[in-house]
Amino acid sequence: MLLIYTLHIEEENDRIKFEKIYSLYKNKMWYAANQILSDAYLSEDAVHNAFIGIAKNIKRISSADSQKALSYCITAAKNAAIDILRKNKGIQETDIDGLYDISDKKSSSFYEVLETKDIIEKAVAALPTVYRDVLYLLIAEQMSEKEIAGLLGRRPGTVHQQVKRGRKILQEEIMKGAKINGDK
Repeated sequence: MLLIYTLHIEEENDRIKFEKIYSLYKNKMWYAANQILSDAYLSEDAVHNAFIGIAKNIKRISSADSQKALSYCITAAKNAAIDILRKNKGIQETDIDGLYDISDKKSSSFYEVLETKDIIEKAVAALPTVYRDVLYLLIAEQMSEKEIAGLLGRRPGTVHQQVKRGRKILQEEIMKGAKINGDK
């Protein structure tokens, strides 16, 4: 499989860097994708798609064993997983046996948490990729705006605006989702 990815890479140094990235991060990328998809096979597909993109953009990664490389790979895997979700129109099977009994008093709060989580996941998935990427790197990877700008090859002011706009869009989407589900 590694050979397929390296066909996209012309320079030998970049091939070596990619092989190191592949060996270091493939399992972490699968885990990140599987958290979104909850399907081992679809997660493998997402990681495959992410590695194709990484191979095409290998020059953006300066060092294979850096925190920035890990963040870049995890972001690529999560975005590929979200793309698969979108492609499948969010259709997922639910394990009915795993849910609480509706008559249970605790179940109403359980379902409220599930609804809230669903609203947030849909809002994040609906974000344009440019905002989703910077917010993920800022929040999940705890990178500074300056670090994100360096990683993504953007100006710090641009990243600042993308974070600001992404948060605003995310807040609006979450509010829409809450209103649709009956909250005020």
